[in-house]
Amino acid sequence: MSDETTTYQLIVRQIPESGSELDELLRVLQGEYGLDSYTSRQRLIGSGLALFGKGSFEMTGKIAALLQLHGFACWQHLPTRPAFTPSRLRSLEVHNEHLLFACQNGVVKLERGTPVVGVFADVSGALIDKHVKRLLAQNTYRGRDALAPLSQKELIPAIYLGQPIFDFYLLDKHGQPQSAVRVLPGRFNAAGLGELATMSSRGNLEAMLALVEGYAQPFRMHCDFGLSPLPKCLVQRLDDGSVGVADNLKSLTHYGWLVARLQGDGRPQAAGSVNGAPLAANVAAAAVVGQPAFGAVLGGDGVAAVVPGLGEVAREVRNTLSDGEAQGEAKRVRVEKPLKQDLPAPPERPEVRMSMPKILSLVGTFLVCLIFIAVTQGDRSLLRFMATYGLQAGVLPALVAAALLWAGFHFVRLKRRVENTPTSKIRSIAMGLVEVHGKAWRQYALVAPMTQSACVYYRLRKYRRENNNKWRLIKDVDSSHVTFQVDDGTGRVTVDPRGAAVKAKTRQSGYPGQSALTFTAFDSSDENEKWVEDVIYEGTTVYVLGFAQPIHEEGRSLRQRTVEKLRELKLDRRALQRYDADDDGRISEDEWQVARSDAEQAALKEHLAAGTARKRQEEHVVIGRPSQRSMPFVIAEAASEAHLIRNYWLFSLPLLVAGLATAGFALYKLLEFLGF
Repeated sequence: MSDETTTYQLIVRQIPESGSELDELLRVLQGEYGLDSYTSRQRLIGSGLALFGKGSFEMTGKIAALLQLHGFACWQHLPTRPAFTPSRLRSLEVHNEHLLFACQNGVVKLERGTPVVGVFADVSGALIDKHVKRLLAQNTYRGRDALAPLSQKELIPAIYLGQPIFDFYLLDKHGQPQSAVRVLPGRFNAAGLGELATMSSRGNLEAMLALVEGYAQPFRMHCDFGLSPLPKCLVQRLDDGSVGVADNLKSLTHYGWLVARLQGDGRPQAAGSVNGAPLAANVAAAAVVGQPAFGAVLGGDGVAAVVPGLGEVAREVRNTLSDGEAQGEAKRVRVEKPLKQDLPAPPERPEVRMSMPKILSLVGTFLVCLIFIAVTQGDRSLLRFMATYGLQAGVLPALVAAALLWAGFHFVRLKRRVENTPTSKIRSIAMGLVEVHGKAWRQYALVAPMTQSACVYYRLRKYRRENNNKWRLIKDVDSSHVTFQVDDGTGRVTVDPRGAAVKAKTRQSGYPGQSALTFTAFDSSDENEKWVEDVIYEGTTVYVLGFAQPIHEEGRSLRQRTVEKLRELKLDRRALQRYDADDDGRISEDEWQVARSDAEQAALKEHLAAGTARKRQEEHVVIGRPSQRSMPFVIAEAASEAHLIRNYWLFSLPLLVAGLATAGFALYKLLEFLGF
């Protein structure tokens, strides 16, 4: 089969963020190859591998060269079915120069220096949920152009929380998989780990990863199974028992086979050579699965003549590389530059739980609606009786008056609380009801979704226009789960705004398409939809009236610290060898006791240092909602306390006047009903 009729897959390593270089690349892809910009962007932005497209050898080679010039790692891949399935591990033996794995289908030997590709995956499908939640939160707080997907260091602990599986593929001298082992936690005899063995299945799995990585050279680890949009590599969420496990394991085998056959790092590299001649094995492997076009480029015209179809593409790629070498190198450096972020990302929004007052309110409203429907649809005499005596006797006006007076006196009580509570200095703040006044500063990288401005609090409401030309609230979100700090010049204190009555000065309205709104992944234009955003910007002056209490932190116990030190020591072979006094290659019982004693002493020093460390004020005090509902919790953007007192008085005065007027009207109707 010729290269013109063979269909190649172009696999690309996605990048986490976009920029001006990506926009330029998308314009070239659309102008020269007719590729849709939106689809191309979706396939290039992410956290794993993706299938960018399929086509002939020549076409995929040209696009691969263009992508690599813009800093992307990509491979031309001939899709094949897995030649074998990883064999499940039963036991192992550790030797100085090799590892022996007794598997279900035979024995696998891993010599030191053997290239290995590892796949650490969660077959439960829960990893994709965590990844999506993180991206949605960052999309809200930082914008769609500044997303930071889970890194490998963050993926590994997340995988352990699901159903982890470790597959590793041993490669031959041509870089092709020759055998594979599947490690299931708790399903193999861990006695072969020796001193690395632990009492937990997770600890033994961690030891296996460290052991394979120590013997393999080189070792490539892939942890993005389920996050990579690749054919036949999709994972489904296991919601009920073990349903779907077999399909996920089949997808894992396809994924492992694919990543094990990808050659190199997907970028143009100097081919290995002996006395200036390129290695035929490297070039042949690149032509089959890795980088056929670049294999020909690096191998020279002689290799291009041997492999059909490589000559013309190789010359084009060489010319492209020579013309844009400096430009491509600069772009690669800029794309690979990590996203700078001084503050940590805001915590994920907690799940909304119904409180008892809300439940009672909903039940009461439901019962009132049922009574009203029963009255209107049944005997109307009861409805006429309620209307006659409720209005003529002054019952309904009395209820309205009671509600208005209660609201008016509520603001009066708040006004008195503000007046009678002295302003505290944060440096000498006391526990209980306190009042602080200072500048608000962020603890997390919180950004207002609509205006994309740094803030300590926002509330965003989404409205939809109804047929009667009225706006109906359809979504209401805020950042009350994100804490911030208040600085009055003497110190800083943490404020937890959950449950507070927040009053922001700044309010802005917008419509889709007017600004970089982040409710959706793309801008749209809909005149029947609008957003209203209330924001307290960072650095503004705020007034806080709430309950100060110490932060109760659960520190690690001495036993926990000791166990962690011993686990780290077992996984660190170099550190463990320092206790091998007789240099016999193994740790005896006496030598282990010495190591254990040192670990206990280090854990004790760390524990004592943590207990005696003096904390600053903002590290052990938080102002939050009082436990008594009658006590106020107010966060207001106000220049001074006098402004807040004046606002409360302006709120309470019309309510009290309206309540007294309504109460007088109710009294008049009652006297009229009684005949006076």
